[in-house]
Amino acid sequence: MARRNKNRAAAAARGTSKDPKAFKNTEAGAAALAERDEKRAARKRQRPDSALERRTARVFTIIEVILVIVPVALVCYLWMTGGSLEGLRDAFEADPAITVSFITAMCQPLVAWLLRFVHQHYREGDGGYAVANLIGLICGELLLQNAVGVLGCGFLLWRIWRRVVPNGEFAAWRRDRTLGGKLADLSGVIVIILLGAICAFATWRLSTAAA
Repeated sequence: MARRNKNRAAAAARGTSKDPKAFKNTEAGAAALAERDEKRAARKRQRPDSALERRTARVFTIIEVILVIVPVALVCYLWMTGGSLEGLRDAFEADPAITVSFITAMCQPLVAWLLRFVHQHYREGDGGYAVANLIGLICGELLLQNAVGVLGCGFLLWRIWRRVVPNGEFAAWRRDRTLGGKLADLSGVIVIILLGAICAFATWRLSTAAA
């Protein structure tokens, strides 16, 4: 009888560990979840207001401003070469590559807007979110073939990598976030990658047509 009860207890424990809701209601499960939440909160402590972090904030701001200026500079250049709205329209019709470049330039303010969220999460201690989004933005900028965006996002990734990856923030983000949570965190980056893929495909088609 005692052996049977012991087997039943072991089976119940195994079933409880496989059922998250049941495991949470047990004393051991509540303690494990509390410890996990405490470690997660410790990793997400707001970063100190040090000189290094202030310089990082300035770098974020400078790169955001540069990315916002990119479409303005392109429009000014096209305006000077075309001289009028009709000249701009003729330039777009004569060279489809200009249209692709225009779309690429117009994506840069969106990238700058996403960088605001990246910096905000980084300041709040969510370095995994920041690193994941910067990696995705670099992939998107590569597809857009925008050297300014690639260099800017790459420099930001290099700057925060040393303070995020060694202390486990990126690993914790990959481990703790569900697939749906990761997709939500990277939703803006996914839009940039899709736009970049369209522009890259258009550029490839134009190059093959010209050959």
